Amino acid sequence: MKATLLHDCRSELAEGPLWHAAWNSFLWVDIEGGHLYRYNLADSQVTTWDFPNRLSLVLETCGERLLLALDAKLALFDPVTASLELLADLYPDNTSIRCNDGACDPQGSVWVGSMRLDAKEGAASLFRIGNDLAPREMISDVTVSNGLCWSLDGKTMYYIDSPTPKVQAFHFDQQTGDIRFKKNVILVPEDLGTPDGMCMDENGLLWIGHYGGSGIFCWNPETGKIVDKIEVPAPNVTSCAFGGPDGNQLLITTARENMSDEKLQEFPHSGSVFSAVLSVKGAPVFSCNFLK
Repeated sequence: MKATLLHDCRSELAEGPLWHAAWNSFLWVDIEGGHLYRYNLADSQVTTWDFPNRLSLVLETCGERLLLALDAKLALFDPVTASLELLADLYPDNTSIRCNDGACDPQGSVWVGSMRLDAKEGAASLFRIGNDLAPREMISDVTVSNGLCWSLDGKTMYYIDSPTPKVQAFHFDQQTGDIRFKKNVILVPEDLGTPDGMCMDENGLLWIGHYGGSGIFCWNPETGKIVDKIEVPAPNVTSCAFGGPDGNQLLITTARENMSDEKLQEFPHSGSVFSAVLSVKGAPVFSCNFLK
């Protein structure tokens, strides 16, 4: 299967795809450009908001506002008034680290990872933030914290620290939110690129963006084997998210950072977003249930 171009934004580093059902819209960010995008499926209209920060994550709340990760800070954003409310600062004394990928767990807590700007090995972490807004370090010695999702029964958390390059499975305590390492479930071969962002379908399979791998690969976490691939006309595929009215449209984000002029001529739509309509639907995605 091949993905088709949805919006030709040519971002430096498009990431954080999210389906917002109430708005009938896909959202995503350009991390380095500080841009937030909204693509309305009804009329294909695109709305953008700009921030003077690196913007790495957008999550839905239980209200009208959105949760954003701006540099190393988490803030609530009102898209109508464009106002921001600061919630937490993960690294108040360190400007060399920023937030990266994140997600909400089935109980509605926020999980957000980090990375140092120079991607120094082991310098970052994965945090959980609950209704007290206090960041709790859940995994340390992380290099580039990336994809997160939970199994259909909510008992397993899957996690990617990109350079490893593995998908790790953790026992997830649904009462406390604590995690315990279980095993490595997927090892991505070097010739397939680096695992980045991911999401899960209704059958419990993982769809993972392969940075440098020109595609979204579908993996079975039970067998560690590839099940399917969506070819993307951009080498650096960063993430994906299910959405659309029927829940079977996959939004795919890509990047054009660090690409040579020759590569950009070969793949001119790098940094844009693509989509593919699949025969499966996405698994449920959760919102921050203590924020609105």
